[in-house]
Amino acid sequence: MIKIMAPLIFLLYFSAYFLFSAGFSNAMNYSKLTKYSLGNRIFSHRLIIKSGMVYRLNTAEGFVSVITLPAIPLDVAIGNSGAFQEQTVGRQIFIKPVTYDSKAKSNLEIYTKYGLINIMLRIVKAEYATYDLNLDNGGKGVFASNYIKYKVDEFKKVIKKKYNLKALYLKKEGEEIKKEKKEVMNLILLVNRKKINRFKRKDGIILTILSISHINNIYYIAYRITNNSLKPFTIRNIYLYRESPSDFLDGYKSSVLRVIYPLNLLPHNEEYGPYKILREVIIFKKADLGNDNIGISAHIIIGKRLIKLKINNILNE
Repeated sequence: MIKIMAPLIFLLYFSAYFLFSAGFSNAMNYSKLTKYSLGNRIFSHRLIIKSGMVYRLNTAEGFVSVITLPAIPLDVAIGNSGAFQEQTVGRQIFIKPVTYDSKAKSNLEIYTKYGLINIMLRIVKAEYATYDLNLDNGGKGVFASNYIKYKVDEFKKVIKKKYNLKALYLKKEGEEIKKEKKEVMNLILLVNRKKINRFKRKDGIILTILSISHINNIYYIAYRITNNSLKPFTIRNIYLYRESPSDFLDGYKSSVLRVIYPLNLLPHNEEYGPYKILREVIIFKKADLGNDNIGISAHIIIGKRLIKLKINNILNE
């Protein structure tokens, strides 16, 4: 009976130990201890960086251990600063125990541009000490992907900086072109200019036809919209039209209106604030001028009301 129970007890003990060890190893993934065994006597270890790995570093009283990194660390934090002392020089971190407590342990967190490195420090006998824990194998494992991501992010920063500089240059150039365009337009409006200065007023909004100019077969009508009220206003549309006398075939109508389509863009559904003075130009071809009367109609919304300001026959006073 005893002979049967002994192997059974040993089997149960071994199973429990195996399950406990497996559960512990799954909970915390450490670097292998075999590399620090007395049989191997390897005092310098070159390891590959892996994600989720905690690297063990054996230190001994009176000895200095060195951690070699793939890059200069951005920050280094040690948990038990009363038991261990660290000093960073370039890509090397020097670790020295400063306590007589042989059971002292601490974590060491190293933050680099490629990622975070976790190291567990402990004090052992001198023959088990690690002189150099070399983690410089950054071309493999998780550091490779982190390094690529880092390079991509750096490249994005460079591209963004160049883009911002280019955008700033284009904005400045656009402002210069806009300024030159305004100066040229002011010169054009002085060529063959005929002053008109006719206006219509309603609800604090004034539509004024200032002048008409032309260069060859292109005509320019300068107009102004002034808001003398406390309310903002919206320009719904600006219309340029021809008003022709009707005849018998028109059904006894007094006149016929024909829209003239300008060559430039006019304000459409544009909103402006109180006391705003807006000066614009309507550009059109001479062919649209004809011998008919030219008129301008502005449809403006103010205080949720639509008002129409219409000036007919602007070429003849």
